[in-house]
Amino acid sequence: MAITFVGYYRPARTDADLKTWRETGTFPPEFMAKVRAFPSQLPSTCKLIGSWAVMGGQAPGGTVVEAESYDDLQFINTYYAGWLEYDWHPTRTGGPDRS
Repeated sequence: MAITFVGYYRPARTDADLKTWRETGTFPPEFMAKVRAFPSQLPSTCKLIGSWAVMGGQAPGGTVVEAESYDDLQFINTYYAGWLEYDWHPTRTGGPDRS
């Protein structure tokens, strides 16, 4: 049975990286390639429901997934290692039926 998780994330970069991102409005090409490829890289036991980023503030971004196990969440943590740091939380109800 899949469980819906909300993952709040923050950049795992240095202050200099964050300053460059804010001043130029662009992200490194390697990071953007990872973001674009992310949905196709997920294990078959994990579905991406949605994701958002908060720009210019201190609020974290978020990712919502339906995962069969904590291994799916670990895959995401490893996939974005060095770029994003996640804090995962299961939802109370597990989300709507998506059959």
